[in-house]
Amino acid sequence: MSFLSFLASEDIHISLKPEEILNIGGISITNSIIYGLFITLLIIVMGVAAARKAGITARRGWLITPFELMIEFIRDLLEGVFHSKSKAAQYTPIFATFFIFIIFSNLSGLLPLVGEGINVGGTPVFRPFTADLNGTIAMSVIAIITVQVLSIRESGLLGHLKHYFTDKPLNPINLFIGILEVFGEFTRIISLALRLFLNTAVGEILIAVFAFVGSYGASFTLLPIVLFEVLVALIQAYVFTVLCATYLSLAIHHEEDSHTVDEAPTHSDPELILAKEFN
Repeated sequence: MSFLSFLASEDIHISLKPEEILNIGGISITNSIIYGLFITLLIIVMGVAAARKAGITARRGWLITPFELMIEFIRDLLEGVFHSKSKAAQYTPIFATFFIFIIFSNLSGLLPLVGEGINVGGTPVFRPFTADLNGTIAMSVIAIITVQVLSIRESGLLGHLKHYFTDKPLNPINLFIGILEVFGEFTRIISLALRLFLNTAVGEILIAVFAFVGSYGASFTLLPIVLFEVLVALIQAYVFTVLCATYLSLAIHHEEDSHTVDEAPTHSDPELILAKEFN
């Protein structure tokens, strides 16, 4: 929902679920799907244009600079996570894609054309993709599958399984903790999805409420909320990216943590790692 469109609204329109725009062959096309496709196309067009301009002129500009800054930021971030410049360079395109998509999806949700700006039959055409729980679950599933595939590519299938069960999987303690770690991959999906969805959805509600209040003469109350939402959008993109990168780092560096025959595998908690970075 755009904060600008609410300034002229008489009522608050709040929906925690996406709304159907089209139905093609029994497949529901919601406003969040349309928005996600729009943002994806926008990123592709801007990325190709920036790459062409950088390759031809080799100079900075209003289009190139933001992409360069974000990619350099992700590369430096991954270098700290993987402790390797080569690994950081190798995985920057993958994790930068997640980061840029979340940034664009969250920030462009504040534009006038999103939410009440464009309606079809009273239903908003655009809804931020990250404000749809189905969308954040899909992103989280793709992220975790990507981590698994990259880990298998790095360590091989057996090496990847040792990340969970060590080289002594029949040890009862190792087996039990390994099963818990496998189950933990599914809880990571839920954690990533809910964190991203709730922060975006709550922000949408706050903006709607304060914009409604602003329509009655207290518009100054809206600006701090909008600025706060911009900050939250940046933080959520950072958190999602760094957690996924940390999951991969733990998976491909598990061999550095040596275990004896009777030792259970030990795994660092990405949440604790992230907390240390903020502190």
